[in-house]
This record gives sequence, structure tokens and C-alpha cells, in this order.
Amino acid sequence: MEKYSLEYLQNLIENQIEESLHLDYKASGSFGKQNDKTSEISKDVSAMANADGGILIYGIIEDENNKHLPKEIQPIKRKEYPKEWLEQIINDKIQPRINGIEIFSISIENEYVIYIVEIPKSDTAHQAADKKYYKRFNFLSTAMHDYEIRDIFNRAKNPQIHLEFKYLHQTNELIVVAYNTGKVYAKYLNVKLRLPKKIVVSRNDNFRIINNDIVEIFMNNTVRDLLNNYSQIAMYGQPRYEPTLPQTNLELARIRLHNYPFDYENMMEWDIFCDNANSIKSSIRLSDLLK
Repeated sequence: MEKYSLEYLQNLIENQIEESLHLDYKASGSFGKQNDKTSEISKDVSAMANADGGILIYGIIEDENNKHLPKEIQPIKRKEYPKEWLEQIINDKIQPRINGIEIFSISIENEYVIYIVEIPKSDTAHQAADKKYYKRFNFLSTAMHDYEIRDIFNRAKNPQIHLEFKYLHQTNELIVVAYNTGKVYAKYLNVKLRLPKKIVVSRNDNFRIINNDIVEIFMNNTVRDLLNNYSQIAMYGQPRYEPTLPQTNLELARIRLHNYPFDYENMMEWDIFCDNANSIKSSIRLSDLLK
């Protein structure tokens, strides 16, 4: 079964799927043999890799009255711009080369085609043809600051940790899971999670009250080994850090909440600290967990 099809493209248009960090529409006019056209291709592709990866669709025009929304298919002449031409532009104009890029062709009759370029998130920074580094931001490919370039170079050196949350309606529990999407293991992982005090039932030594109405919950990747398997009274050793391997996850906590804590004003905030990586701060409305 094909990964992408004409039906897939038509669904994007009919459902008015907007451009995003991971999706960009390009009209057929984006292709050209001129240097400015090929440089622009290198800019857009490298920006995706430097950000979070995504897909570029060459052959869909945007609605001029509703920017970033797809209007209609505008295919490319296959003979003039074969798939091999696009592959060569991407490989020759971007340094270093981006590993894992895939180009999919969707035929429109015999002479025309639409190209979908699937770009993975890279663990190094890629330079466009104009010797600049770009990232995908707010629908655009924008030049990167020095510190942003340094952060990308550090992707391969440090773990990449993000949190995911699941709410169990049967038990009113919020499950917090840490994912290591990087290429190196996380040795030390600490998380500080903040919730409105009024919605939290669970309390233990890892919970503390801040600002009177906020509970801060401390979590980490420590474990305690069972020392006496055959005794009626369990005895555990001292806490030790259990490394979180690349591409694995770890359940950090189960937090008991009051029944249906999804009022719009209820926010959840967290900070992630891991080895030598930069700390990460983020937040979400609890109501968004229902989406």
C-alpha cells in the first residue's frame, strides 16, 4: 500500500489542513533551474531537518486569500523536473547531506507529478546553499541564531527528553511518562511538575506546596532494588539512578486527581533537567489531554 496518494492530497485540500511546523505546501513555481530557485529548495529542506522534521509537498498552491491553507493541485512537469533532479539539488546544495530523506512521486496523468519530500529531524545542523542555517518557524524558513545552531549540534551529544501524559478515567490518575528520543542514554533525569493544589489528591514526600495554591511534584529516574525476595517484610536498597536508554520510555509517576479536573483554567507546567542538556520548560492545559 502506497504511503502517499492522490486521495491523500485531495483530503488535505478538502479538509483545509493548514501548514504547520511539520507541513509546508509549495507551488510548482518553486521549481526552476535558476540558482535562486535551487537555493530556496535547499533552504526549505534544511530548515525542516534543523527543526523537527516534516514533509514538503511540491505541487499544491496556497489559497491567496487564506495564507497557509491549500487551494488546489498545481502539478510539476515530470520530464522537466524528474525526481532525480530534485534528489541532486537536495544532496548537492545542503551541507552536510541529510540522511534518511525520502522523495515520493504522485503521478497526475502521464506528464505531471507531485513530489512529497519526507524529511527526518536531524541530529546535526545543515547549511543551505547560501551558507546560512535555517529552521522552520511560524510557517517560514528563518535564519537561526548562533545559540540555536549550537543547540542542534548538541542533539547528538545529549539525551532528548520529552514528557507525555495519559489520564485514566477509571482511577482518576494522571500518568507521567518520559521518552528519550535522542541517541545517547539519559543517566540523570529530574522533573518538576506543577499542578493546581485543588485538583491533586495524591501527596507524599515528593510533593510540596508553592504559592499557596500550586503543588510541585518532583520525579526522577531512580529505582530501589528489593534486597530480600523471600522475606515477609520487604527491604529495599538505597535509591540509584537507572539510565533511560535511547528510544525508550520510563513511567515517572501516577498522580491521583480529583474527579474530572479538566476545567479550562487548570494548567500543568513542568521543567526537565537531564545530564548536560539544556533544561526544558513547558506547559499545557489539562483540558488539552482530552483532545
